[in-house]
Amino acid sequence: MNMPRQKIIVTVLFVIATSGAVSRVTAQSLEVTKSADSSKVNDTGLTDQMLYQYLISEIAGQRGRAGLASRGMIDLTQRTRDPRLARRAVEIAFQARQMDAALEATTLWLELEPDSLGARQALSAISGNQGTLDATKLNLIGLLALPKRTAGVLMQLSGILSRFPDKLAVSAAVTELASPYLDLPEAHFAIAQARMVAKDDTAALAAIDEADSRRRGWAQAAILKSQILRQTSDESAGSFLKKFLTTYPAATDVRVVYARLLAAQKAYLPAREEFRIAMKNKPADVEIAYALGLLSQQVEDYADADIQFKRVIELKPGDASPIFFNLGSIADAQKRPADAMEWYGKVKNGDYFVTAQLKIAGILARGEGMKAGRKFLQDAQATQSDAPETRIQLILAEAQLLRDAKAFNEAFDALSTAIAKNPDTADLLYDRAMVAEKIEKFDVLEADLRKVIELKPDHAQAYNALGYTFAERNKRLDEAYALVTKALSLSPEDAFIQDSLGWVQFRAGRVDEALATLKKAYQTRRDPEIAAHLGEVLWAKGEEAEALKLWQTALLENPDNDLLRAVMGKFKP
Repeated sequence: MNMPRQKIIVTVLFVIATSGAVSRVTAQSLEVTKSADSSKVNDTGLTDQMLYQYLISEIAGQRGRAGLASRGMIDLTQRTRDPRLARRAVEIAFQARQMDAALEATTLWLELEPDSLGARQALSAISGNQGTLDATKLNLIGLLALPKRTAGVLMQLSGILSRFPDKLAVSAAVTELASPYLDLPEAHFAIAQARMVAKDDTAALAAIDEADSRRRGWAQAAILKSQILRQTSDESAGSFLKKFLTTYPAATDVRVVYARLLAAQKAYLPAREEFRIAMKNKPADVEIAYALGLLSQQVEDYADADIQFKRVIELKPGDASPIFFNLGSIADAQKRPADAMEWYGKVKNGDYFVTAQLKIAGILARGEGMKAGRKFLQDAQATQSDAPETRIQLILAEAQLLRDAKAFNEAFDALSTAIAKNPDTADLLYDRAMVAEKIEKFDVLEADLRKVIELKPDHAQAYNALGYTFAERNKRLDEAYALVTKALSLSPEDAFIQDSLGWVQFRAGRVDEALATLKKAYQTRRDPEIAAHLGEVLWAKGEEAEALKLWQTALLENPDNDLLRAVMGKFKP
């Protein structure tokens, strides 16, 4: 006969404190089911004895005996392998400022949940409280000496020591800490990871190969080896991963890394196939389903993308907004405006909210006229009185709607009205400057950009836009050069700023420098405007056939680009 069962709800109020300041207060309910038969394990894997230990630990924590509480939670976590208990042990240790116990509990938590953001944040906080590298090493020596914790701590050494800026010193420290445990593959893994961070790839590869020789087919070691190889060549990393998967086809985590590498190389179809294989082994993995949806969307297989994104929703992701947005984009691409608006409308907040509102407004503008689209955005602005940043972004969205329709005067007026109410808002000023250029209000453009620079001295795009405008008008070239080089110092990898520099050089008659700069910019980003400038410089150099070839290729990739068409019409009517 089944014994009666009684539910016990334990409500825990915990405080995580770091550096003397409370960082988060959270209420959590841990529900456990207690069997009347104490010899049985309940639905969560807790026996009555374990449940008793949990309650004793909680009571000890509430009575100020944090050492006993955290020790009890750590022991219970080791027995149950439940990451929730590891997290609770971390919370208790933090509250009592017991960093040694917090470090031990966090390494255990990361062992059980390697991808846990909370565990990584806790580790970062602990590292910040450990003092010098030597002091941290002393704590780690004690942790490593615990036989049940040695392997897990070795795997976390690089993360624990990551805050120290001298990576060579960290590498030496990890090697010293791992040396007594070289019979364990985790020790060689730790050394490899530290040496990779220190940019000693040869030593890192030797160490990870040693780890592999001690544990063949170890997925984590394979992933680390691919990361080391990628520092030299994506191709060598891809070849290694492909070979590894031939030998160990069930290594799903490795396959996901390989698929991501293929996607980064824009090999979208092969990447999608690898994710499909991974999905067979992990059908409930949200990230894999999401990746499949994105890749199918990228190759315009909208039917499959729709299926994958809806699967992600069924799997209940932490934030569904990106999924709703992508489903809206798919419906939009398939000319299903009502469905697109419905999906976009499900995005209620977060990074995608304003863009989704702009998409809905665009659909309304196309179907019912610009007045309907603008009204939708203005109504949205009115609902954001308590969220001024979001309201500003919605004003910018309204201006973008008008710019997309080439209604530049109306966009200028809308932004001017907003600036009258928000005179020191850099985003509004920058956008008005961009619109002012379209209607040749260059005095407004210059005034607005100079105010943006005053408000935000590190605003690289404001320096760039002002310098490019001078160069485009072939005026004040020395000042243009100074502005663009300042922008480049703030954002050295920005291809558009590189393009501006090349254009300034060309206008100043430094054609060879311009050619080199623009080629670099185009290699960084195959943008049609960069192609237009690069082609013009090639033409000036007498390389007319090369310029035409470049423009024609760029036009095939961007058939609606006005600047490309204008440049081609100018040189080859």
